[in-house]
Amino acid sequence: MRNVTSARPVAVSEHAALDHSAFWQRVHALRAALASHPARRVALVCDDSSWFAAGMLALAHTGRICVVPQAPQAGSITASGAHVDAVLTDRPAEFSEFATLAIGDILPAGDGAASLPDDDICIECYTSGSAGMPKCVRKTFGQLRREVATLEQQWGQQLGDALVLGTIPHYHLYGTLVRVLWPLLAGRTFVTHTCAQPAELRRWAAQYRCVIVSSPAFLQRIAAPAELPPAAQVAAVFSSGAPLADSCAERLQRDWGHAPIEIYGSTETGGVAWRAWSGSAERPYWRLLPSVQTELRAEPAGLRLWVKSGFTWQSGWMATGDLAHLHADGRFTLLGRADDVVKLEDKRVSLSEMRTRLLAHAWVANVRLLLLAGPRRSIGAVVILNAAGRTQLAADGKLAISRELRNWLRRSYEPVLLPRKWRFPDTLPDNDMGKVEHASLQQLFARRA
Repeated sequence: MRNVTSARPVAVSEHAALDHSAFWQRVHALRAALASHPARRVALVCDDSSWFAAGMLALAHTGRICVVPQAPQAGSITASGAHVDAVLTDRPAEFSEFATLAIGDILPAGDGAASLPDDDICIECYTSGSAGMPKCVRKTFGQLRREVATLEQQWGQQLGDALVLGTIPHYHLYGTLVRVLWPLLAGRTFVTHTCAQPAELRRWAAQYRCVIVSSPAFLQRIAAPAELPPAAQVAAVFSSGAPLADSCAERLQRDWGHAPIEIYGSTETGGVAWRAWSGSAERPYWRLLPSVQTELRAEPAGLRLWVKSGFTWQSGWMATGDLAHLHADGRFTLLGRADDVVKLEDKRVSLSEMRTRLLAHAWVANVRLLLLAGPRRSIGAVVILNAAGRTQLAADGKLAISRELRNWLRRSYEPVLLPRKWRFPDTLPDNDMGKVEHASLQQLFARRA
């Protein structure tokens, strides 16, 4: 890792650059303000990534528990069930139901000397649990720092002194790590705001060689490489949060010249492995990040992947949510979610396998399957139709399309296992990380269609 007192600015915005001395003066000023405040558990909500970083470090230095809500709204704190004593924010008016510490009232102070907190300081992150409800994951600063060091070991030389741009928000742990903490600890500069449009990426790339920290949701919206910065100005593109469609990964490599580096992991496990498009034959394989260990453990659904590293939220071995196959060379392939094997009428069926079969139909672009509760449990299918499928839907209606897809599946499954309810939305209800959440899918079936 480079020295955190690098000569390059910590962060830049459209109008100004924040040098290291000014950044650490912010940290010290926040520390001083927190020292006289009784709050022990403080939610951190800042639109500006440099203030977010300063707030996280100041909270850590003063021994406070830094609570990072799943979304930067007061309702997200309430919905998560997190108890907080105060909110440290640059939008105090929006958090009137809480005690607030307004960042705008705190003037930079101190000598500007860099000082990292102890490794055992706690940070609470919130992520969607298996039922869609927010789940609290406690990480230490040491776990985050070790994961950043691993990323630098793997890709630091490739990145060099590139400017770090993010199309994903910093309040997701992936954004916190890759978009903010990694450049801060490695001596690179990051942009203070989220770049929501490709045009913003092009503007920054006109001045700097860049790293783009993104998500499948953003990358899959790119219609043509011309929307993105020139490939020569991009050191690397990272994607995480959900699988990137093979067609998108191939297209970006072929037409733009950059295969996004996909990072597999979760808030609980931290980063586990990575892959980048190098041909369809190699696409399924994931390579472990340095210092990460894996093993398989048998369950009724199959062989579940377990991981062990210095940045999992629990010590020792930890289960992922995925089934996998380990290869002799250390790589692995994912075989679907461990909880995707469901039981109906005493018969087991893999939702991942059924999804693969539906994707083979000429009308289907994407699918999500889920178990629906009720007097009689059944499978619900959320199907995104391609152009040919949408034409058939307009001509024949939903009943005919669902009948056709059921007949397609009857080649492989007994009737009792076939989906009983079908939905055909234009897009999947994903969040800003491109992750399709269980609760959002369930809502599609909460109303008649």
